[in-house]
Amino acid sequence: MNTNCKNCNQLVDGNFCAHCGQSIKVDKIDLSYFLNEMSDSVFQINRGLFYTIKELFLRPGQCIKDYLNGKRKQHFKPIAYAFTLSTIYFLLSKFLESGTIMNDFIQGYANGAGVSDRPDNQIITLKWFAQNYAYTMLMLLPLFSLATYLTFLNAGFNYLEHFVLNAFITGQQALLYSLTAIFGLIVTNDDLLDSVTLCFSIAYALFVFWQFFSEQSRIAVVFRSVLVYVLYLILLILVIITIFFVFPR
Repeated sequence: MNTNCKNCNQLVDGNFCAHCGQSIKVDKIDLSYFLNEMSDSVFQINRGLFYTIKELFLRPGQCIKDYLNGKRKQHFKPIAYAFTLSTIYFLLSKFLESGTIMNDFIQGYANGAGVSDRPDNQIITLKWFAQNYAYTMLMLLPLFSLATYLTFLNAGFNYLEHFVLNAFITGQQALLYSLTAIFGLIVTNDDLLDSVTLCFSIAYALFVFWQFFSEQSRIAVVFRSVLVYVLYLILLILVIITIFFVFPR
């Protein structure tokens, strides 16, 4: 039976589109797809990196919607995208000796806590997160995705579709961090650069939400986008408290 390709909308007679090559079988973003995505793409670099970077800068909301709706042939897979660009940012920060956002936060905590020459278990744990930035970003994705899922509960997307949304956002934010790390070679005010980087990162996420949830009223999207970060901060504090409980001094 003939059907239309979800990627390019051409009529397909068979299992694969003759125009773009995508399979006519496009899975919904559910648990089965998510597990397959994890196994296939975390350590695999596939095509579409530069196309995905361009689309996520120019029209991120529609780009991610296209991916969720089945137009996946040209896109870099979301988990691989977040992992790859987070790794690039981490390696670049090491090479430039600039430190990552996560490392700066943990170093500030360590200094404020008056850590001795022999760090306690809490600091050791937090420093592991700083030194394994890419893995930390992936581990925080479920938390941020929970915040967006709960905040935009009536938007019609399931939790794992929110995970895909935020994986793309995280990857693009890591790219922004990389660019500002390079820019830091000519800017001597580290505090100012960190503040600008954080503002750009949050502004980009709000820009994506503005486009992705375009069916909702503009005021509601702005309000809920701010609420996402408030809820995420609360969840993050709870996680940190849990870490301190599990790894006492």
